Amino acid sequence: MSNVLFIISNILIAYAVCVVAVTLVRKPTDIRYTFLNLFRHRRRSAVTLMAITLGGVAVFIFGGFVDYSFYALREQTIRTNLGHIQIYQQGYMANGNSRSLQYTIKDYTKVKALLLADPMIAEQTKTITGQLEFSGIISQYDKGVSTFFAGVGIEPKTSLLLGALDTIISGSDLSDVKPLNITLGSGVSNMLNAGYDDWTDLLVVNPEGGQNAMSALVRGVFRSGIKDYDDTAIKVPLATAQHLLQTEDVSKIIMLLQDTSQTEAVMARVKEIVGANNLPLEVHAWDELAIFYHQVVNLFEGIFLFIKTIVSIIVVFMIGNTLMMNVIERTREIATLRALGLSKSYIGRLFILEGIIIGLIGAVLSVFFGLIIAMLININGVPMPPSPGYTQGYLAFVMWDQDMHLFWFSCALPLVTALIASIIPSRRAANLVIAEAFRFV
Repeated sequence: MSNVLFIISNILIAYAVCVVAVTLVRKPTDIRYTFLNLFRHRRRSAVTLMAITLGGVAVFIFGGFVDYSFYALREQTIRTNLGHIQIYQQGYMANGNSRSLQYTIKDYTKVKALLLADPMIAEQTKTITGQLEFSGIISQYDKGVSTFFAGVGIEPKTSLLLGALDTIISGSDLSDVKPLNITLGSGVSNMLNAGYDDWTDLLVVNPEGGQNAMSALVRGVFRSGIKDYDDTAIKVPLATAQHLLQTEDVSKIIMLLQDTSQTEAVMARVKEIVGANNLPLEVHAWDELAIFYHQVVNLFEGIFLFIKTIVSIIVVFMIGNTLMMNVIERTREIATLRALGLSKSYIGRLFILEGIIIGLIGAVLSVFFGLIIAMLININGVPMPPSPGYTQGYLAFVMWDQDMHLFWFSCALPLVTALIASIIPSRRAANLVIAEAFRFV
């Protein structure tokens, strides 16, 4: 749907540009005549321009807000233990989600060295890390409480990058810890009533089906802002998790890149290396795994489309009303021009030109005031409540310098709607009967 509207808008913009270009070449005085007629009634034209500008500014600001929201959600999703690229044992996505310990990657160190040996991957990669996922029961026997957890064994040093958006609310992270130290999600901490320097007990099932247990000291409590994650997550040093589960494997290899835009290129290169070395691995990009992200994006895009539609309809009626009033008030003038020998197509083109001119002015004003308001908002941001599924609010900004499509639409909206709104008045003016028009009072 959006692609169809984009094509139609481009066609209308091209037509408007052609009309202006032809007029400038063949009869440039028509441009001056159009300006004089358009602003003959300054108050009405000013109100119309104000409506066009407000509509364009609203679309510009809201579009920039949506772009920033998408960017912030994307980066938070990537940096909450997802990364840009994930590598699994072959068959994991089809069968291993519920049996993660049966689909683990062997020779993690060898695979990591193989990837970093490639110059292109090494240049674009911020870090490569292995993680071991497991689950079990965590308890505080002296308090008589326990809860289910979803644990992940991480390499402490790389966790500073991959978990960069996690907020430590008590204690510290795992970057420099002893083997028996762990960190808890805020929800787990609340359920256990456990915090920094408290001892807990972990009970897990290893890949062979046996039960293992260990006591661990809480090093810190973290909050990612994602409630479901914080309610079950704990982090353990990778070596400790491997010892607890009696394995040397990892569940997945995560690659965090320097720039999200390089994901496809790096993933293609990783697949080439995996294929060339006959490794039984499968490679997935972050957007294949981030289902919640796509749900939020689709929701916002639907809201944005609805707002654009409403604004477009309002602008069309405002401009159409102005041009139709011009036709009615200039009925005798139009009749005189027709009596002097001007063709219907020429009269119609004059009113089309008026619509295009007011649309162009509205486009320039929309972008100008939109930029000023966006810069003012971006000084301190706008406090926003938590998104669905999140526990932390955030500061919203208007991201206007990363997406040229936003500028295109803010300019296209006034011009296209003005062109559409001028069609009916131009046809009415062109089809006036000369004799009846002279009798118009």
